[in-house]
Amino acid sequence: MRKSTAPANPESFDALESAIIERFPSLSKRLQQIASHALDNPSELALETIATVSQRAGVQPSSLIRFAKEFGYTGYSDMQRVFRLRLTDAMPDYTERLRSLRDGDGRQEGNDAAELLDEFIEADIAGLRRMQQQKRMGQLLDQAVKILNTSETVYLVAHRRSFPVSCYLAYAMSQMGVRNVLVDGVGGMFFQQVSHAGAGDSIIAISSKAYSPDVAQAVREGRQRGVKVIALTDSPLSPLAEHADVSLEVQQAAVGMFRSQAVNMTLAVTLIVGLGRAVEAKRGNGNRRSARPSNDEKPERKR
Repeated sequence: MRKSTAPANPESFDALESAIIERFPSLSKRLQQIASHALDNPSELALETIATVSQRAGVQPSSLIRFAKEFGYTGYSDMQRVFRLRLTDAMPDYTERLRSLRDGDGRQEGNDAAELLDEFIEADIAGLRRMQQQKRMGQLLDQAVKILNTSETVYLVAHRRSFPVSCYLAYAMSQMGVRNVLVDGVGGMFFQQVSHAGAGDSIIAISSKAYSPDVAQAVREGRQRGVKVIALTDSPLSPLAEHADVSLEVQQAAVGMFRSQAVNMTLAVTLIVGLGRAVEAKRGNGNRRSARPSNDEKPERKR
């Protein structure tokens, strides 16, 4: 068994997140349930009481205390301090506003379309702010653009509600002249389509809870063939993140049981614009090299 390198009693959220990811496979099923909920809802753990968090996570408060002690904290409040530190440099007002909408505080009577629109707008703003606060997102996007810009063919893999995002990426890449394959599974040939990806190609896989088993399998098998994998997903514990060269993890905005695609589409558009700039720069360099005359082509100097 590999010895854990995670520090006990992590003092920052990033350190705690790394410790949870590293130790996740060795945790009990109940503690894994809490770990997934904590990483999916860090603002909730920072702002809510232990009773509220336990109810939403579907566990007993004592299980949350046991989870905290598992990572070296004296209790739940000691661990909650780390989640609150995560919000220190952030803008929690959006989270507060979203929470008040969900809880019904300050809402007017009625369920008209304008009120529903407000709820989705607030949810999307909160989701976009959470993505903006991810310190490594810019670096990860640069890595993803580099992979795509050096790929022979990009395979776009998604199912169900994530499929429209892959459709947009396929359309935009085609407009830029980037060779791509939209793996749509027509005729039940999903795995046959993606099986053509090999070393030199890349896969953009998109999936969130509940994760598509087929997309996860395509990522796993592609990685085994030497394909570079970029995951657009919602958690570092996602089955896509485990096998990805670059994992772009964003929390989708939701109102009730309905999840918006605004955050995912913003990430997709950013990825496309970044790729477009890289493609133009590469083509520009190639044109300058091809326009430069060789020694045999240089005009003979007049004597």
